[in-house]
Amino acid sequence: MNILPDIPRLYTALAEWLACVLYLVSLRRRFGPAATTVVSVGALAALGAFLQLTGGVPLAWWIPCMAVAVGLMYGFLYLGCAVTPREAGYCCANAFILAEFAASLEWQLHCFLWPRRGGADLLALLLLLAVYAGVYGFVYWFEFRRLRANPELGVTPRALVSAVAMALAAFAVSNLAFTQDGAATMSVFYIRTLVDLAGVLVLSIQQEQLTEARLHRELDAMNNVLHRQYEQYQQSRESIHLINRYCHDLKLQIAAIRAERDPGRQAAALDQMESGIQMYEAQNKTGNPVLDTLLTAKSLYCRQHDINFTCVADGHLLDFMPTGDICTIVGTALDNATESVLTLPDAEKRLIRTAIYAQHGFVMLRFENYCETPVRLDADGMPPHGYGVRTMRAAAQKYGGTVTVHNEDNWFILRVLLPNPA
Repeated sequence: MNILPDIPRLYTALAEWLACVLYLVSLRRRFGPAATTVVSVGALAALGAFLQLTGGVPLAWWIPCMAVAVGLMYGFLYLGCAVTPREAGYCCANAFILAEFAASLEWQLHCFLWPRRGGADLLALLLLLAVYAGVYGFVYWFEFRRLRANPELGVTPRALVSAVAMALAAFAVSNLAFTQDGAATMSVFYIRTLVDLAGVLVLSIQQEQLTEARLHRELDAMNNVLHRQYEQYQQSRESIHLINRYCHDLKLQIAAIRAERDPGRQAAALDQMESGIQMYEAQNKTGNPVLDTLLTAKSLYCRQHDINFTCVADGHLLDFMPTGDICTIVGTALDNATESVLTLPDAEKRLIRTAIYAQHGFVMLRFENYCETPVRLDADGMPPHGYGVRTMRAAAQKYGGTVTVHNEDNWFILRVLLPNPA
């Protein structure tokens, strides 16, 4: 029986560091590029130095040393990525098992090809480069590329406990045979690699389940937004019909008041009633009845809450869209704008501008609201947890359109660009 050497400690340190780097490049970073580079280099140096210095400790100290190494990985993930402690723990469990698999596979191939060569040999280093590049490149392409497009983990306490338990179980089973003297044989290496691979696959499946659960939550939130917008449209349409009747009645009352003999009471009553009529007749005439209803309801709301709302819109440009999609795009955008400006204590800064017009064969819907604090955008260019904006984007994409948002000179600007079928 040939006793084979175990994985060089620097190989393990590099594997653990690279597994953490996958999360670093896929999730939002806590600091800027310079600080992130310093944290990354420091983490690599810390892992390499610690594992190298503890390579000759007695077996009883092996588990505590591995726990410290995992702690270093956790610290690296928490400092480098803009995640919560729970999310950092979940990422750490996944990164640790992935690192164990990559290091085990590489060293198993090394011992199979060159059992007498050391880890510092040129061929060994080339194999290290090839295996690590293959493993981490494949994992990034298969799993982390999607995480980068939507960097929301959605880790629940149950998911964290499950991931940590599976990582500990895989690590214990894969390394159990190494606790016996003279156990480092090729068959033991096979077992370790296969068990680590199983751990990686199980945790990958769990990550897929978390992603699906998060997508279902987002879908439910988007459906709620759609339902709420349509309900608001129905209520607004009924309210406007009532307002129109009231306006007609008020005009008749004005005629009666003009016959009042007391000039003072007559003038006061007229001023009051005409003011009310002006408010309730703040009805937009864009040429599209659905858009008219939404804009009129929002105009009334803005008057009541001291919001300066201006709109220039050609409603005929939206005639190709059904009621539900107009409510989703226009209603959601105006709701978001009003919610934003209502947080401003100075009523003079509560400004909303809306425009709908044709531009080079497209229909442009532009919504702007004053915003003293720039809205943070995620890697997808959307506000975090902005289910309303994502719902608008989904509606626009049905027509081949796009939704873009950005901050400019204390203004939050949302633009919807749709192909003009006319």
